[in-house]
Amino acid sequence: MIRRASMLTASFFLGGTIPSLYRGMSCPQVSRYRVTSPLLPESFDGMKIVHLSDLHNKVFGKDNAPLLLPIAKEKPDIIVMTGDMISHDAPNTEQFIRLVQDLACIAPVYYVNGNHELSDLDDAELEQITDTLENYGAVCLDNDGVDMIRGKSRIHLCGLCYTAEYYRGVREYKRGWKEFMLADMINFLGTKEPDVYTILLAHNPLDFDVHAEWGADLSLGGHVHGGLIRLPFIHGILSPERRLMPRYKEGVYRIGTSFLIASRGLGRFRIHNPPEIVSVTLCRT
Repeated sequence: MIRRASMLTASFFLGGTIPSLYRGMSCPQVSRYRVTSPLLPESFDGMKIVHLSDLHNKVFGKDNAPLLLPIAKEKPDIIVMTGDMISHDAPNTEQFIRLVQDLACIAPVYYVNGNHELSDLDDAELEQITDTLENYGAVCLDNDGVDMIRGKSRIHLCGLCYTAEYYRGVREYKRGWKEFMLADMINFLGTKEPDVYTILLAHNPLDFDVHAEWGADLSLGGHVHGGLIRLPFIHGILSPERRLMPRYKEGVYRIGTSFLIASRGLGRFRIHNPPEIVSVTLCRT
């Protein structure tokens, strides 16, 4: 009798939890943030950015409609992607390319690559995908930048993409890890223009202290997947570096006048950690 009751309890728990986990992994949520800065030119007041990260080739429903529809509803001025959109253990590269083609019909697309693109694709594959995405209008900003112009004003959008040695404790990166410093940041991107509002796309938000020291007004990143497993009050508990309680895992952080928004990402296994579309509105006040 006790055994039967235990089996019924387990069945009830699994019956409720597994569908809930499945729904939670299949339905992207939109997180909306407002970032203010007096350095932002008036003509960019109200500019909206949709930020995607860590898709790992996941496909949401038929033709990615559950992902594309909420993005289109946000009416973004630009869409940015901050790496690990492609992964070695997922075969749907063509689906991702089609997704970017559809995104480019909504708004201009800019992106940087993450550790998975750099480690899972050989140089020829990465170049082919980059060329294909460029043909669809997606601009790769790996250690590069573009000025965005409105009237007589401009802001700068740039992307940081560094080598494997700066990723701590992830597969082949476990050996020879090198701490990322301000000198490295300057080596990759040069010196930040002091009076130009600058948005930085950087896959790894764990370097936010360096981004702020460099002078980024807004950093956008992912990598940590929201801490993989989210618990009440403490939220995400684990980083890809296999470290407990990562410092920058989801949401908004601030150092001085610099802001970071860390995306929970879209793909990979997650518990109580729904896939996330980040929507950011820039404001002067």
